[in-house]
Amino acid sequence: MEQRGNRNTGRVRKNLLGRVAVPLTAAAMLLAGLVLLAQPATQEDFGWVAYAPLATGSVVLQGLMIMGPWTWAGVGLISIGLLLLAFWSGYRTGRRARDRGEDSR
Repeated sequence: MEQRGNRNTGRVRKNLLGRVAVPLTAAAMLLAGLVLLAQPATQEDFGWVAYAPLATGSVVLQGLMIMGPWTWAGVGLISIGLLLLAFWSGYRTGRRARDRGEDSR
């Protein structure tokens, strides 16, 4: 026999969506950020002309890394994903403590 008027099914679906959607979104952001960071860096050429009276040869800057827009996007996605996971974890921990009645008041 089919039950009609069960109002808890909508609440359960909404609660499940809230429990699953946020961590999945954060994980997708982390994965997308890692993929963007794993892309090989493009070679950037730049130069300038300046008067350098003490330099006897050319100046080579070792370890200089210029981050392109895709690298910055990867760093941003990873940062937002980690912040979202941290917020979600704290929220879930607080809800669990509140539901158990473990208030610190």
